[in-house]
Amino acid sequence: MTTAVPQPVDRILNEYISLVRASLPDMLVGLYLHGSLALDAFSLGLSDIDFIAVVSRRCTISDMTSLQAVHQQLAQRYPDVPLAGSYLQSHDLGQDEATMLPHPYVHNGIFQPSGYHDINAVTWWLLQQRGIAVIGPPVAHFNIRVDWDDLLVKMHHNLHTYWAGFTTNPRRMRWLLADDGIQWAVLGVLRQFYTFREHDITSKIEAGEYGLQHVPAPWQRLIQEAINIRQQVQPSLFRSRVARAVQARAFLQLMITACASKTEHGHTKRNQDSKGLEL
Repeated sequence: MTTAVPQPVDRILNEYISLVRASLPDMLVGLYLHGSLALDAFSLGLSDIDFIAVVSRRCTISDMTSLQAVHQQLAQRYPDVPLAGSYLQSHDLGQDEATMLPHPYVHNGIFQPSGYHDINAVTWWLLQQRGIAVIGPPVAHFNIRVDWDDLLVKMHHNLHTYWAGFTTNPRRMRWLLADDGIQWAVLGVLRQFYTFREHDITSKIEAGEYGLQHVPAPWQRLIQEAINIRQQVQPSLFRSRVARAVQARAFLQLMITACASKTEHGHTKRNQDSKGLEL
């Protein structure tokens, strides 16, 4: 298998492939990695193994029963390294949810027989640009096309729905009291900030380091706190989780405002808001 895959992940994937081929010999024709593995940012115990499995046919009920058994076995053996991915046919690659039928997928190690997981422009861009072919032809074989302006428009929508929820939705705001919520939200929104500025996609840690260079000094401690949590560095830089959560909420509001500085067609433009944060 490719040397770009960390050894623990390589072991799990080899076992996964063996189990699928043993129960469904003619099903799996391609296996491709994206997400943190494609960004060379996989963190054992924190990252998922993000994959796209290309299958030879639309899965039957019998196929799904076999796949569910495979994932249950892997989840029991490797609970700290969950697989997260979709079972697609080759013609599905690069498509939007609206243009494809529901399909089997796994998330947090739990198999679901029908639905959608991570079917979006970011997944296709990472697969196209940096995807790792474990088995099957190179990713370029599928001629995946991603419109960058469309990606930015969809990312802008995600910013003002999902990420804005951390500033308005009580349930999500409560998550900011937890370490995991801090690293997820602070580094997650910084990834968007990076993409709007640099027209590229980066990992959570690299987005945090970028934020340390480009976000005003009053927010540096919070960003470093998020990086430390992601890297499992102790102790906390804050005495109070409540104070940290309040600052995180304000930070998210700032980032959403900064990232909103773009044209209606998805092209970013340079602007400077009242707090000196240039986009």
